[in-house]
Amino acid sequence: MKFNLNLDNINYIKIVYKDRQDSTCCTKAAIKRMGEREIFACAKFEDGLNIQTPQDILLSFVCDNGLYRTTTTLKYIENDEPYTFFTLKTPEGLEYQQNREYFRVRLEEDAILSYNHNILPCKVHDISANGIRLILPEKIDNLDEVSINILFKPRDVKTKAKFVRFDDEDGILKASFKFVDIAENDMDIISQKCIQKQLEYKRNSVM
Repeated sequence: MKFNLNLDNINYIKIVYKDRQDSTCCTKAAIKRMGEREIFACAKFEDGLNIQTPQDILLSFVCDNGLYRTTTTLKYIENDEPYTFFTLKTPEGLEYQQNREYFRVRLEEDAILSYNHNILPCKVHDISANGIRLILPEKIDNLDEVSINILFKPRDVKTKAKFVRFDDEDGILKASFKFVDIAENDMDIISQKCIQKQLEYKRNSVM
């Protein structure tokens, strides 16, 4: 679809770029000004961004009515503490993704489930920025309020979670949880992992 968003429609944007080690990174930013040729945005300064510009990036627009995604060019960045400023080329088109921000992806990671003073090592089956499904050896009672430690590298994500339901698919028992009071930085880490996995899916689908 043609790019036709205006500032009133957009809550914030997510910029997925490559650092100088060619690793995929993600930052959340607010749009300050938007014109026919360029978009100007800013984010909180975090140690300064030292990346190659210009570069092609994946750009997401998080709106009240859903999530829109496109590719464009990150033309320039400026680190001016307490903010980092971005200049992007205004995209020509958009792809509507879904009516929520939270993509769920398959992700094989280790995790630790803590409940009722018990600790259970387990595996992640899939994850999004607002919830997770864990593979469990058996059904467990009293899982209403739990703590989940996701053993990402190089930094774990630990959050409280609320039990949603059990699913038994092909003899594999999975327990779904919704994150509760998750820190924004931890949510961003999970979102970045989900985006990285989606990019892997897309690369593999065209090979």
